[in-house]
Amino acid sequence: MTKAYLPVEPGHKWFKTFLVKTILFILGRSFHSASKLDPDIKREIANWEEGFSFMMKVFPNGPRMTVEKWRGILKYHGSTPESADLVITFKSLESAFLLFTAQCGTCQGFAENRFIVNGDIPTAMSLTRCLNVLQGHLFPSVISRLILKRLPPMPWHKQLIRLYLYFLGVPFGL
Repeated sequence: MTKAYLPVEPGHKWFKTFLVKTILFILGRSFHSASKLDPDIKREIANWEEGFSFMMKVFPNGPRMTVEKWRGILKYHGSTPESADLVITFKSLESAFLLFTAQCGTCQGFAENRFIVNGDIPTAMSLTRCLNVLQGHLFPSVISRLILKRLPPMPWHKQLIRLYLYFLGVPFGL
């Protein structure tokens, strides 16, 4: 008899699962909002083909997030789609937790083999650049300096994008 899928097994890291699921939600909504406003992200996704989708998930049955390029912007689809063109699989909940709580940067996580990338590598690098810009918006500069190799410039219009993400983009999905 096959064991039924339980989103969170009782007594097994429920807080980390909840936190990673919440961060993936915030990240998905932020990708959606920032792709409409930020010129750096717009420039990166302009080279992606229409309908391109990427997924971030935690192995084996952990939380996941899917985002698709639709009409020139990134559209957040939640955790419903099962497949994507580019899949970033975190090897464990611990690895995802470290990366998403800014205890470990993307470059360090890659060097420590904390995740697997399946799909087009140049597009994955483009996605990493988008993720770095997004981390620059979401995290305060004190934390961003620790996890990013190079801090993206934050002129006044980028500060407005940051405020938009905090107050409208993430809470309302605009």
